[in-house]
Amino acid sequence: MVSVVGALLALLVFFALFGIFVTQYVPLWMNDNEAQFTGQVQASFAELKQNIDLQTTLGGPQVLSVPFPLASQGIPLFAAPTTATLNYIPHTQGVYASVTMQYGPGGQRNFVYNQSLGTLQVTVPNRYFPPQQFIYEDDAVIQSQGDRQQVIEYPPLISINSSGNYQSVSLTIVQLFGNATQVVSTGTDEVYTHFGSLTSFPSNGSLSAPGAPFTVTIVIGTNQPCAWATFLNATLGEAGLPSGAYTLAPSTCVAGLGASVPVKLVFTELTSFDLFVATSTIVTGIGEI
Repeated sequence: MVSVVGALLALLVFFALFGIFVTQYVPLWMNDNEAQFTGQVQASFAELKQNIDLQTTLGGPQVLSVPFPLASQGIPLFAAPTTATLNYIPHTQGVYASVTMQYGPGGQRNFVYNQSLGTLQVTVPNRYFPPQQFIYEDDAVIQSQGDRQQVIEYPPLISINSSGNYQSVSLTIVQLFGNATQVVSTGTDEVYTHFGSLTSFPSNGSLSAPGAPFTVTIVIGTNQPCAWATFLNATLGEAGLPSGAYTLAPSTCVAGLGASVPVKLVFTELTSFDLFVATSTIVTGIGEI
């Protein structure tokens, strides 16, 4: 009887410790694994943007690559790795950029540029750490945890300068080409960027009155309006533009609710505007590790 009771007590102790491990340590362990995984995906997007900006600025190197981890570490026998999904869509519905200049290159009146844009997205459906989505869109990296929890982690190439009566803006739009791709992997997937071209559309206003104030309207169509509106509002506030020199709508976080929302920025007193349009081809799923 003593041996039986001892064995039962030993089993009870084992199951108690096992229960504590499963309910306490496994969630903490996996939370750390998923937090590390999320940070690795974020770092990959930072490198992707850095590569595209480098290719845009220097006109090369012709091809650069970034490894994207698509699975977290797991816990053997207790928790499977968390697997992410990578989606590349060259012409994403509702994602676009439109620029209208009162005076375009060479003083051309009512110059208009419209372009549908591509996106690269990684969805991380964490189970212990908050689920995340990362989106590369119009040269910005957006981190999203929902319609109202969005931030532009790495901003696009935009420069706003104001000095006295001189106000200049430089904006780069990045269009992505290539085949639409979806990748689900338990390893690492390479994403290649092939530099295409860079075209500039500079303007100093009317030829008859160069340097006189003119109007430029920028519309960004996006499924992440909270991130764009918040970022642009903060950027404009730091630029030191005089009151009434611009309008932004929406100017605060708004929920997209899965639909495209236009974020409209109007400069009314520019003396110089430079629009750059870069193209890059994205190839995914090659060199999968």
